[in-house]
Parts: sequence; structure tokens; C-alpha cells
Amino acid sequence: MRRIISFALGLSLALAPMFSAQIANADQVGAEEEIAVPEPRPVTPEPVVVQQPPVTAPPPAFVELSRSSIGAGIGISWGRGALSFEGNNYAFSVKGLSVGDIGAAKMVAEGRVANLESLSDFAGTYVAVEAGATAGKGVSTLTMMNEHGVTISLASQREGLGLTLGAQGFAVALD
Repeated sequence: MRRIISFALGLSLALAPMFSAQIANADQVGAEEEIAVPEPRPVTPEPVVVQQPPVTAPPPAFVELSRSSIGAGIGISWGRGALSFEGNNYAFSVKGLSVGDIGAAKMVAEGRVANLESLSDFAGTYVAVEAGATAGKGVSTLTMMNEHGVTISLASQREGLGLTLGAQGFAVALD
């Protein structure tokens, strides 16, 4: 056992100068080189996204209308329709007079309603100027406005025999 201890002691004494030289070299390398440490990058926080439920709005006001007319210079018309407003449907009736209407025709129409703030503004007298002819089947467009500023723009399909050239007035009443 003494031999092992004396061998280990002798070995450590023999190797000591070699380790001290490496330690000295390591100190010299560190003194000669400068290590660059990068600046810390600014950290921007992740944006917080707040989920809100989707806003659901009712579709814009819309009408569907079926109207019949007959005229010989002065024409009369009558019909029924449905108004879709704020998610509800409301039935209405139409009665009208026209100047410059000749013949008999049936019209089926649909279209957008603009400037309708409340249901009570829908009823009233609508005025329009129209020019058109129907011989068999035809299509036409018509825009009319009432005294409350409500505008109805209709795209229609007509059937019959008639000529329209002039002013029209329609009384619309909610049922």
C-alpha cells in the first residue's frame, strides 16, 4: 500500500509542472482575446386578442309584391306584398292610380327598401315615374319614394298587354 501511495505521490509531482503550464496558457488566452457579448434584444410582448362574439344584424329591409293593373289613359292597380324588416315579415296591401296607363298587366316584383328607420315609416303614398311596354312577358325596374323618404327599388316581371308612360302613385298600408 505504501508503494501505491508513493507511486501516486511521485506521479503527481512529475505531472505538476505540465498542468501548471496549461493553466498559465489558459490565462494568457483569455487576456489576449476579448469576448463580445451581444446586447440583449428588446422583448415585445405578444398582443392580447380579446374574442368578442360576432355581431349579428338583421338583413336590410326587403319587399316582395304581386300587383295587377288595368287602364285606359288612367289606370288603377291593386296588390299584396310582404315586407321583411328587422328579422320579421309584415303583410301589406297596395292600391294605386297611374296616368298614361293603357292595357292590363300583372306584375311580380321584389326589391330593396332604403331609409326605413321604423316600421311606421313604411306605410304611405309612394310616387314613381315609369315608362315601359308589356306584350306577353317582360321585365322592368321601378324606384319609388314616399313622404317619409323611404325608397323602394323594385325589379319586376310583367305579364299581359300594356303601355305605361307617366306618373304613378301607390298607397301602401300595413295589414
